[in-house]
Amino acid sequence: MNNIGDRIKQRRKELKLSADVVAEKLGVSRSTVFRYEKGDIEKVPTTILEKLAEVLKTTPAYLIGWESENNSAYTKMLHESFDSLNSYRKRKVIDFSKLQLSEQNREKSKIYSIDENYTYYVDVLGSVSAGTGEWLDDEQHEEITVNNEPPMHDFALRVNGDSMIPLFSDGQIIYVNKIDDLDMVRNEQIVIAELNGDAYVKKIIFDNNRQSCQLISLNKDYQPINVTENDEFKVVGLVVL
Repeated sequence: MNNIGDRIKQRRKELKLSADVVAEKLGVSRSTVFRYEKGDIEKVPTTILEKLAEVLKTTPAYLIGWESENNSAYTKMLHESFDSLNSYRKRKVIDFSKLQLSEQNREKSKIYSIDENYTYYVDVLGSVSAGTGEWLDDEQHEEITVNNEPPMHDFALRVNGDSMIPLFSDGQIIYVNKIDDLDMVRNEQIVIAELNGDAYVKKIIFDNNRQSCQLISLNKDYQPINVTENDEFKVVGLVVL
């Protein structure tokens, strides 16, 4: 078995699961399962890969190809380290390995430029408001296709509204790197912020030695949003520009 598709298909056959059953458990279409089995690792989002491993009663490491009958020293070291990571860092490792495999395959094929006819699959987490605020729901996953190769990112979102024109338009897909600490954010960066339960994409301006801030729209038709000490506020990501 040379690729992820072979392993997915063989494991599904071993468990005597139909593509319809797997599709239902994953929440995708039957044709999507068959597309995964064609072996293009870029078409299997990380979140789906973890769920797929659970459905097939195996591990992401096996589906990617780290686990084999002939375990090398590299495989053992990777396996031991991977098992010790939390879920967030496991996803980072999987994403990185998928990127490395993609780059390796392009090198083998001597493809050094992006084919404008190539389709990339992106797992979109949900919508984020460029206007008056919208709930950011971790369960609102949507798999879409884009023509340009996405940058390295932790999650993708769809912009809802026109307040960030001309940088982002309504419906545009943006890519975000997750952060855990407000100190990682610099003044005037484009951020994904949660304010009193709503999620925004805005430019952040710090005031009063970073003790307060404003969320700024690029569209002058929208007023700045003042964040006070009484608000529930956090920055959850930085937009990749």
